[in-house]
Amino acid sequence: MTGATLSALPLCAAVLVAFSAEDAGKSGRQAVESQTTAGRSVSSEAAKPKRMTVTSLTPARGSDYPPGTKRITFTSALDGAEDWALFLPGDAHKNTVVYLHGSFSSADQIFTRKDVREFWLSRILAGRHPLLSVNMRGTSYMSPAATADLTELLDYCRDKLGCGRFVLLGGSGGASSAMAYAVLHPEKVHGVVAMGMCDILARLEFARRSGLPVLQKLAKTVFAAYGGTPEEKPDLYQARSVLAHADRLTMPIILTMGENDALIPVAETRKIAAAMKGKKNFTYHEVPKGDHDAAVWVDIDLETLQIRKK
Repeated sequence: MTGATLSALPLCAAVLVAFSAEDAGKSGRQAVESQTTAGRSVSSEAAKPKRMTVTSLTPARGSDYPPGTKRITFTSALDGAEDWALFLPGDAHKNTVVYLHGSFSSADQIFTRKDVREFWLSRILAGRHPLLSVNMRGTSYMSPAATADLTELLDYCRDKLGCGRFVLLGGSGGASSAMAYAVLHPEKVHGVVAMGMCDILARLEFARRSGLPVLQKLAKTVFAAYGGTPEEKPDLYQARSVLAHADRLTMPIILTMGENDALIPVAETRKIAAAMKGKKNFTYHEVPKGDHDAAVWVDIDLETLQIRKK
């Protein structure tokens, strides 16, 4: 879903070893030991992982937000960029839904886009699921920066907000991001609901060859987020490829797709379904004659991760 159409190395410690006249008389072994100890100190300091800094946790303002919704403002551990996410508390014993917005949108999409709000937010509220809705560095399709930010946010929600199991929920660009993250960090993901997507390499190739301006813009935007095209940064894109790493996806996954989607080639989605065939936790549901948004309106139980029967 788009917003309009669909919705320096680490800072190293500098160690200065000063020798006095008396020091100069020390044995070579002692000098080496001193330098080795200092080296261990530097290595230890450099090895300490940086952490995201939460700068504020405040009530979200506006009538679109249910009571209790919080805005998390944070500084990224990766590059110091400031960003934000939205958190709505629920029953901590239930799956925490992590909503990943669509292309050219932001973390408030599930609250402010009327159809998404009415369909998905209503179900999340009815199920009393905690909800984390995340900015993805704009339209980045789980770029390295977006990946780092999401990992930090999940850890924060688990450590500070009492969340347990995380289920990723996204449509279109959000679905691509969700599946890419599940490939990268399967240990952090309990389940995925991906509504309208195909493998990232096929998606971007289709987009940049398309005559549709919105898809050409999509490809250029994602390439900028990655710092290059798939030909220029093959390892980054390959690491997020579902088809290249289907073996990592052992968590429950529901993949939905519209048969007549004009923005994502359904033939490519079917390749994922074929690669995942036989996995007991994988469900593929194709909406007959469905368009791009049709994949989003499939009723799914966010606790059992099963499609509800009508």
